[in-house]
Amino acid sequence: MYNQLELMSIQAEVLYIHDHAGRITTINEPADQPAPRFFWGQTDAGSIVRFRSDTPDSLIHDILQCLGQSDSTEQLASIIRALEKERAIKGIWIGPAFVFQEFANDYTDATLVNEDNKYCLGPGFPTLLSELKFREPCFMVTENNMAVSVCFSARSSDKAAEAGVETLKDYRGKGYAMRVTSSWAQAIRRSQKIPLYSTSWDNYSSQSIAKRLRLHLYGTDISIY
Repeated sequence: MYNQLELMSIQAEVLYIHDHAGRITTINEPADQPAPRFFWGQTDAGSIVRFRSDTPDSLIHDILQCLGQSDSTEQLASIIRALEKERAIKGIWIGPAFVFQEFANDYTDATLVNEDNKYCLGPGFPTLLSELKFREPCFMVTENNMAVSVCFSARSSDKAAEAGVETLKDYRGKGYAMRVTSSWAQAIRRSQKIPLYSTSWDNYSSQSIAKRLRLHLYGTDISIY
C-alpha cells in the first residue's frame, strides 16, 4: 500500500506529461492541452510540487522560498503573488484527491463498453466515443440502448488511472454514477493499477459520490494556470 506522499507523486504522473527534468509539459490528454504553470499536491506526509517546463528558474526559486513559510494559507497567497509578478493568472483549481479502498460487491453491475455496444455512447457522449481507445476501460448504464451515465479513465499512466464520471442531466439522482464508478475502479484494480478520483471543492455532487463509495482522502490538489 502506498503512503499519501507516494500517491500524490503517482497522481502527478497521471495528470501531466513530464520532461526529462521532471517538469510538466502538457496535460495527459489525447489533445496536447497546456499544463498549469504550477502544481502543488498537499498531503499530511508532505507535498509534491511540479513546475511547467517554461517556468523561469528565478520564479521557481521564489516559489520554493514561499513554501518555506509555516502557514499553508500564507504559502498559497505568496505563491499567487509570485506567479502574478511574472504573468497574470488565468485560473486556479483546488480540490480533494481520493483513492479507492478495497471493494465490497456493491454497485458492480454497469456494462463494460466494447466494440459491440460502443454505439450506445454516440447520442449522449460523442466525444467519449471518439476518444474511447484512450479512455478505456469505460463502463456505462444504458436506457433504451443509450448510455446515460459513464465512468472512464480520464487520464492514466502505467501505475494508476484517474476516474472521469459523467451522467446526463435527466438521469441524475438515480445512483447510476455509483454503479459506473465502482465498476470502473474494480476493473482498474484487476489490471494492477491504482484507481484514483479527484474533484474540485465546489463540485458537491462529485464529492457525494466519493463519500458514498467511502473513498480515502489522501490529499489536496492545487493547479494554477
